[in-house]
Amino acid sequence: MLRVSALVAAFALVACSPSAEPPAAELGETLEGVTIVVETPSVGARVTSPLRVAGVAPGDWFFEAVFPAQLRTADGEVIAEAPAEAQRNWMTEAPVPYVAELEFEVEQETPATLILTEDMPSGLPGQREISVPVVLVPAAE
Repeated sequence: MLRVSALVAAFALVACSPSAEPPAAELGETLEGVTIVVETPSVGARVTSPLRVAGVAPGDWFFEAVFPAQLRTADGEVIAEAPAEAQRNWMTEAPVPYVAELEFEVEQETPATLILTEDMPSGLPGQREISVPVVLVPAAE
């Protein structure tokens, strides 16, 4: 009887679990045990210029209080870049809020990817990065 009760409880837990998780960038993405959070824009968002990017990254992503943010088209062309700036003391391993503003011009809706990259002044390979797909929308005329 005890085995049946345990089995029923296990099935109930599985049945109550969410069936699908939101996209990683909305929740935060764990890279090598470090959580990077992109609060805005959300995955698949339709965005206009200037694009405001905000979230939280560990202090070791920053160098001199910034790390690179880029918008790239589907073919990899960089169409905008700006520093993501720490909003408080970045010399920590704790999470640090950041903000970046990227300006771009497009004539039609354009699929793109926001790329946030750990700043490693050493130039060694292995930089961590996070990608958020978005749709760039022309400015209203």
